[in-house]
Amino acid sequence: MTQEWEETFVDDVLDWSFLEFDDLKELSELRAAIDYMDDPVQVLSYQDLVAAWNAPGSHAHDHAVVGREKGGSIVAYGWNHPTASSDPNPQVWFEIGVHPAWRHQHIRHRLTLWLIARAKQWYLHIRDENTRPLWVGTSVDEKRVGLARSIVEAGLSAQRWFFDMHRPLGTAPLPPMPDLPELVIEPFDKSLSEQVRAAHNEAFASRPGAVPVSRDAWESSLQAGSARLQLSWVALLEGREASHVGAPHGQVVGYAINRSYDDETNEGWTERLGVCSWCRRKGIGRALVIASMRGFAQAGLGTAGVGVDTEDPKAAEEFFGSLGYTATERVVVYGRTMTEADFSQQ
Repeated sequence: MTQEWEETFVDDVLDWSFLEFDDLKELSELRAAIDYMDDPVQVLSYQDLVAAWNAPGSHAHDHAVVGREKGGSIVAYGWNHPTASSDPNPQVWFEIGVHPAWRHQHIRHRLTLWLIARAKQWYLHIRDENTRPLWVGTSVDEKRVGLARSIVEAGLSAQRWFFDMHRPLGTAPLPPMPDLPELVIEPFDKSLSEQVRAAHNEAFASRPGAVPVSRDAWESSLQAGSARLQLSWVALLEGREASHVGAPHGQVVGYAINRSYDDETNEGWTERLGVCSWCRRKGIGRALVIASMRGFAQAGLGTAGVGVDTEDPKAAEEFFGSLGYTATERVVVYGRTMTEADFSQQ
């Protein structure tokens, strides 16, 4: 490797070095301090950090750095999580953590710049003539305004919003199923699994930072313990050919893949919801959500929930709000697709 690749210098405020496995315990303690102060939507435990270290292709000792104050304690870190080097759609997701007592030193901004530069170095190392442009990004709780400002100043922009929404099922009448000409909403059938996966990948293909779901990952998600395929639904074109000749999704144009949690939450959960782009604004998504709610209620579940992934949070809140859902805290994905001009500035 070149000396540049071996460089860990972020700033002269802290002493920087590459992350080692033996650092994970102390890093988990830093995360606990950060999570206590920030109360994030998602917390990271020691087990989560170990799993990230051991993930295939992680190479964390090349993609993560820690910053120590003069006494030797870790007070900041940055961690890039690249896709497999063979992936034709390369992405690097990164995470940043700085102890609250050190945030006045502007470390987060300089660390973001280092991680982006590191992602670009990695991309130049793995790309060939078939590799598509690099996307770099991270997710931030919407309430963390200071961290978001640091990321925007480093050249990323808000691209997607994630948040959960919930509604009770027994306190108000559920909406009736709409009548959709030339379409039918049917219970999910395992024989349609591949077509539904293809519809999902098409529905999300244009989302910034989205990666196609592989067959193995899809099947694994359908077999997870809380998955309830009998409570899941598909929207099928009826009486005519699929819009695209030979389309891998066949007659499937929408889907709601659901789970249920029979613990104290007693909630039905819509894990994946999508409609093929060329078939939107026809009421299909609304019909799938209503079918899901009615199925949850018939199964004796007390509430319905959904995880929203959208580029238009206002429209999404209005859509689900019209069906009785209310939102929780939002997480924002900040990202950027690099151009050749970004690399000419290296």
